[in-house]
Amino acid sequence: MPLLRSSHLLHSHFPTAPTTNRYFPPPGPTTNRLSLPSPQRRRLFTSTAQNPFLSLPFHAKPLLRCFSASSMSASTASPSTSQDCSLLYSRAYWVSESIIAWNVDVGNGSCFLFASKTADLSLTENDGVQGQDLKVKLEEDGYNLPENVIAKFPHIHNYRAYRVPPHLDVKQLLKCQLAVAAFDSDGKCSNATGLQLPGVLDELFSYSGPLGAVYSSEAISLFLWAPTAQAVQALIYKDPSGESSLEILQLEETNGVWSKKGPKSWDGCYYIYEVSVYHPSALKIVKCYANDPYARGLSADGGRTLFVDIASDILKPEGWDKLAYEKPNLLSFSDISIYELHVRDFSATDLTVNDEFRGGYLAFTLQGQKRTRVLLRKSWLRLSGGGFAVPRRTAL
Repeated sequence: MPLLRSSHLLHSHFPTAPTTNRYFPPPGPTTNRLSLPSPQRRRLFTSTAQNPFLSLPFHAKPLLRCFSASSMSASTASPSTSQDCSLLYSRAYWVSESIIAWNVDVGNGSCFLFASKTADLSLTENDGVQGQDLKVKLEEDGYNLPENVIAKFPHIHNYRAYRVPPHLDVKQLLKCQLAVAAFDSDGKCSNATGLQLPGVLDELFSYSGPLGAVYSSEAISLFLWAPTAQAVQALIYKDPSGESSLEILQLEETNGVWSKKGPKSWDGCYYIYEVSVYHPSALKIVKCYANDPYARGLSADGGRTLFVDIASDILKPEGWDKLAYEKPNLLSFSDISIYELHVRDFSATDLTVNDEFRGGYLAFTLQGQKRTRVLLRKSWLRLSGGGFAVPRRTAL
């Protein structure tokens, strides 16, 4: 198992992963499933318009949705004020346990880190950040970031380094809603933003152990890497569909990895995870229902993860053990010939295929149809040294 790092995540705030499942806003005229709405320029505090830090980009106030990857549930949130919209952006980087990088010069002012376990942070015109469980001052640590940080994050090489006090329990803080704010010498908030976490997650929670449903001779154990989650439950089901679960189990955390040991009777059952986690797009703690990112099998609709031992002899197709003696030795992975095509496009316009088979899997079973003959002929040319290769992502 390679070393697991936050760079493998689909979303760093819900590590489902190397790669937890993403949560996207609903598609619409100004949104898509890969980005939040286009930024609009608004002022944070209209009464101090001369401050250069206040002309900040903000999102409009869309109705944000937080979906699980299996689309089984959704939570919604809308920022209560235009000031709160700035927390949707994460312009500061928590790059190591002791350093936060931010491209803001506080001058004679000060910089503070705010945390709320219940995600109650908000911004007000007069008082700045409110609703925190923790407020701690960050000292500026010179003008340059350490060389190892710049090597990992070269795009922020000119950011300023702010020192995190050593007495903080950083691992617990990473489960909270987080923000940093700059204050001028008069104590007025001039800038505020959320935090990106990949650097500190890599430093504190890198992991190289088992993940997913792991079988042993006497038990099945679940392992999920989710260091920013506040709670994780596994919902066990007998069938791939249906509302009633057999069991609801609370997983226990050890250094960012949630685990639970269960009976071998789980084999053949299904499960999903319920993860309670702060989600920056919703600005709240959400409960997300997701498949295991290390699933070895899924239900037909992809809604639940199957408990399956892929090393079991029961799963072997007939004649599987004999294949090793029939295939030539593979000296290099570069000797493998791999073809990729689209099932629908392969036969969708082929008039030699019956209408009921056209565009589907059964079209591949027809021996006389035009494109099957072409596929077999080109396959033979490639394997016999003819030099033919199917272009990537191009149907025959």
